Amino acid sequence: MTDKAQLWTADDMYRFARENKLGFNIWGAWLQRLHFKVVAESLLDDEFAVSSFIGRHTDYDDDEGEEIEGGQPMPKFFNTQGYYAYVITNENRLVYARWRPFFHKVSSIPLNDIKNIEPITHIIWGHVRVESLGDNFSVFWTKSVVRRIAKRIQEGVSDIKNGRLYSNATYNDQETEYMQPNHVPSDRVVEPKIVYDTATMYEKLSSAKLAMEEDLISEAEYNEYKERLLGRK
Repeated sequence: MTDKAQLWTADDMYRFARENKLGFNIWGAWLQRLHFKVVAESLLDDEFAVSSFIGRHTDYDDDEGEEIEGGQPMPKFFNTQGYYAYVITNENRLVYARWRPFFHKVSSIPLNDIKNIEPITHIIWGHVRVESLGDNFSVFWTKSVVRRIAKRIQEGVSDIKNGRLYSNATYNDQETEYMQPNHVPSDRVVEPKIVYDTATMYEKLSSAKLAMEEDLISEAEYNEYKERLLGRK
């Protein structure tokens, strides 16, 4: 299993993707950091990325071009919607976004909603199809990068199915020792985390946060609501 990081900022996310050879933006690092900035600003309170990657994004139905000899589809690498930033978070979400002047696009899907992850590679280029209960899309890059990206997503989904949820990780307050989900002190019980529908959860948290900012509820009431919604209480 690949290591999981704690990536809080756009710079952290960009650096992780580059250091782990998980894609890059040929138009420049400055632009890709803007894509990751959109991701970072969309995350929930206390949510961070555990993995990040870069690729050219397109909707699932549009990820194939004309067929070539042998019946194999030719990936439309340069006819996609452009470069996107992607992260897998400790709240078990796959979040992806693109920055554009005056218009930013950001979407997310719960990892446990992903039904299929299919890397398709050719001589140089390739793409990984991601099919979920909601969005279906493909991420394009070179075939070696595509395989690494597919592995990251597959590991995230596998962790969900095997009960190794990122947000179940705890810390030993006395020894400040990081504890993995399966390494729990005998005097401590960690209840399994409930994974909520992302769209519903985000809408409810956004509404509650707005109510707090308008002084309709207190910060303590907002935090209590958030903890219960996220299954931490």
